[in-house]
Amino acid sequence: MGGVRGAGAVSRAILGGGATAVHQEPTMSAQPEHGWGAMPLPEIRTVNDLRSALSRYGFPGDRERFEEELAAAIGASPTNDFEGAAAVVRAYRHRVLIRNSPEIMTALEDTRGGGGRT
Repeated sequence: MGGVRGAGAVSRAILGGGATAVHQEPTMSAQPEHGWGAMPLPEIRTVNDLRSALSRYGFPGDRERFEEELAAAIGASPTNDFEGAAAVVRAYRHRVLIRNSPEIMTALEDTRGGGGRT
């Protein structure tokens, strides 16, 4: 009784005598031509929100550089003035917004593809 069994025989053997296999069509999602789809804009109200956003929406390495720059800014700040740390937070929040903008990402990709020419 050797030989190769058909898919129907295999599914009946796996699922049992009365069960039938369900056929599922593969699904595909539309991707923009430029490769940068619009992502839902994350809410960034706290430094922890920013950390999460950088991990999910930032450029590669942003989260690590943010932590290093924030620690350095806090360490160099007078105890009554954290403007340096606030500037780091604003800069990285802006990076998340840039990364989330299809128009800006397309422009960056076009610039890279054109060798930096405008």
